[in-house]
Amino acid sequence: MLFGLRKLLGVATFALIVVLLGPKLFVLFDNPKNATIPAKLFEAREYILSKSVPVLHRYVPTNIAGSDRSDWILIGLAIVVTIFSGAVAQRSQTAQNRRLLRKSAQAWRRKEGVKPGSRLDAELETTLRMAESGKAVNRQELLRVFAETKKKLDTFGREVAFLAIDVVGSAGMKAGEDPASIQYDFEEYRKLVERIFRARGVLKTAWTPDGVMACFAHVEDACQSGKDVIKSLKVFNSEVKLSKADFAVRCGVNAGLVYFDDSTPLETISDRVIDVAGHMQKNAEPNTVLVARKIIEPLRQLEEFTHTSQVIDGYEASVWRDKAA
Repeated sequence: MLFGLRKLLGVATFALIVVLLGPKLFVLFDNPKNATIPAKLFEAREYILSKSVPVLHRYVPTNIAGSDRSDWILIGLAIVVTIFSGAVAQRSQTAQNRRLLRKSAQAWRRKEGVKPGSRLDAELETTLRMAESGKAVNRQELLRVFAETKKKLDTFGREVAFLAIDVVGSAGMKAGEDPASIQYDFEEYRKLVERIFRARGVLKTAWTPDGVMACFAHVEDACQSGKDVIKSLKVFNSEVKLSKADFAVRCGVNAGLVYFDDSTPLETISDRVIDVAGHMQKNAEPNTVLVARKIIEPLRQLEEFTHTSQVIDGYEASVWRDKAA
């Protein structure tokens, strides 16, 4: 709208220049008012000056070097107003583009899974501020910012595997037990799990009171960690724990491409790959590892898993059970 107004003012200013200065050229001709076009210009000039000069005299002096220069002053004012309106329109457009840039960036963050506070988020924010500080903020600039950030985002994309483990019936295990014994048992259980994770090269972990989500570089490491925990519970239950109830766990595994950097806490990462691992764990039987079949098909130890009829989040599931149990 402002650019439309600026265009109209430009046309009006041009017309004003023609009307006010045109007659000055025709005075060089004989009897210019006898011709239609000059006569119309003279009439228009006289009309504009008769309406505007009295108002103009109230606010600014119009006599320069002994002559009335109202026409030149009107033209100058019209040019100033036109330039000013153009500057306002440009500033408004730039501000609008900046708002759209920020809004689009927020939507893009959500779509690509860029987590608030992550290193990638900070880099995107820096790039956005640089773009916003420029005089020209347009769609091309927006696309450039996204392209640069997409390149950075791709460097954070990693194929990783997630193992979710939860203690079966943990609330019931604690009922009627000595609190000190329960605290000791769960602390020792956590130490056991963390030792196994470290041995398999765990990348990140996020603990709940009785469960854990762990990230590994390879599917084999995630699956084997779950197996190792289940196998280790035999000795743990017989020789370590103090409470009556035995520890049993459910394990779920999934893998896929996830965007994160080394400084991003696992608990702040929200991704469907992680959600599926958690759902696998919830649907697993005690002391089993339930895994999306598609991610273990390339593994050498595929024969250790049994295909099931379960379909979880659209993925066929396979299960591992300890044959020695």
